[in-house]
Amino acid sequence: MGFQELKDRILSEARKSAEDIIKEANKKAESILEEASIEAENIKTLGLRNIERDMAVLKRQSLANIRLEIQKGILMEVQNAIEEVISETFREILESPKYFDYLLKGLLEIEFKGNEEIILSNYDTQRFGEFLFKELKRVKGDINFKIISGDIRGGFIIRGIDFDINNTLEFIFQNIRPEIEQEIGRILKEAERNANNI
Repeated sequence: MGFQELKDRILSEARKSAEDIIKEANKKAESILEEASIEAENIKTLGLRNIERDMAVLKRQSLANIRLEIQKGILMEVQNAIEEVISETFREILESPKYFDYLLKGLLEIEFKGNEEIILSNYDTQRFGEFLFKELKRVKGDINFKIISGDIRGGFIIRGIDFDINNTLEFIFQNIRPEIEQEIGRILKEAERNANNI
């Protein structure tokens, strides 16, 4: 799965989650406003004009509070949706039959000078370490390197004498997350416009 496909998939799922949340928040806000309107009508029919004025002020304040709560709720739900989508995507990548090919291709693109450490997650080291070592030796020839386990979730880090390369999935997701959040921000602005039209 390419990074653009990954980014597009995360954006698509986050956008759908955000739209569902916005629809639900708008329904709740409409319901609250209907109840407030019914209450205002009941008071009006009783002829309590002063209370009606107070109700109008309270209604405006309530609307502002509802909008604020909707925005907070949407933001929290969108953040949760992003986290869930990223976590699920992470899991799918790690379990993909193409994941080993991704690791091997990424490592083959590196120009080894000798004495590098290739750091994989514990899980990847157990699954692929020996085979990856043999494949790299087969293609790259007699270079000196070692594969070790590190505290990463996926992808790899290469430590050389005068360079480090971070190609971990965490780092990749960290780099595309601002684009995802920017797109979600656009969706939230639409939600805010919708909430202001209530």
